[in-house]
Amino acid sequence: MFRYGLPFQNTNYFSGCKSVVANRIISAKADGEPAHRGKIFQGHETHPPKQKPVSVMPIDPGTASRQNKSVTALLLPGYAPDLQWMARALNAGRVILDDRHPFSRKSKVHRTKIRTPDGHQWLSLPIVTEDRRKPINRVRIDDRRPWLQHHLQALEFNYRNSLYFDYFEPEIRADLQVAAEYELLLDAVRHLMQRQWIYLQLPEFPEWISEIEADEPCTERTAVAGRPVDEPPENLPVAPGSSVWQEPNSRNYQKPHPEATQPDFRIPEYRQHFPGFVPGCGVLDMLFEYGPESWQILDGIKSGHG
Repeated sequence: MFRYGLPFQNTNYFSGCKSVVANRIISAKADGEPAHRGKIFQGHETHPPKQKPVSVMPIDPGTASRQNKSVTALLLPGYAPDLQWMARALNAGRVILDDRHPFSRKSKVHRTKIRTPDGHQWLSLPIVTEDRRKPINRVRIDDRRPWLQHHLQALEFNYRNSLYFDYFEPEIRADLQVAAEYELLLDAVRHLMQRQWIYLQLPEFPEWISEIEADEPCTERTAVAGRPVDEPPENLPVAPGSSVWQEPNSRNYQKPHPEATQPDFRIPEYRQHFPGFVPGCGVLDMLFEYGPESWQILDGIKSGHG
């Protein structure tokens, strides 16, 4: 399993860091096709990001050894997932992102939580009203609402004095600017997630339901997925003795899988920019505070499922 070589613009970020994670970046390519034009973006209209790709090293064997091969994590994509989401993604043997699930305002597909002096704030991508009952991959962003400047201002106001804000701010600003060019919510979220994946130097990016189905002939798709082609994947079959992890506290917006179990992940209370600890913040909160050492927080996640 290899890490994706997604674009990273701020090379000074890595040259100024001595961590093991930062040293895994080995070179920056001056030319070449943007990474988003590969298979990972098939089936979605995209605008080319304005960043250059980098090459990355294979993941440490220890990372793969933590994965529970008998578990499939069936998760929804998200603007900037929280650590409970990450715990499932990093510890499951297989991770599938359900981009065909019906959209719900209660989900975190279009929003993320950040810290503020008074507690927390939600940053949300505005959705076209008539699309709120559509599948996630058909929902459009409401570009009549000036969300981009609001999100950038909120991040700067709340994190500008964080230890790694200066390293990540140009990257995240560019990411959000690219996201604002997309018409579809999924394209914007996909871009943001892939960028966050490389900032955290995580293993191979998860699979997408729509791409799994697209790779199968139409006559085989029902047999493989165990359901009609247009039916949501709550009945996605798993191997005998296997189980499915879904998002925590998602019963109000994610259809439960019959083999679903709830893992007992204990998230460490890491240092946040303001006093106290607010659970459920997205990975941007951790990145601004810990930078390339964020892997220490992810490694500190404990599971009661071994």
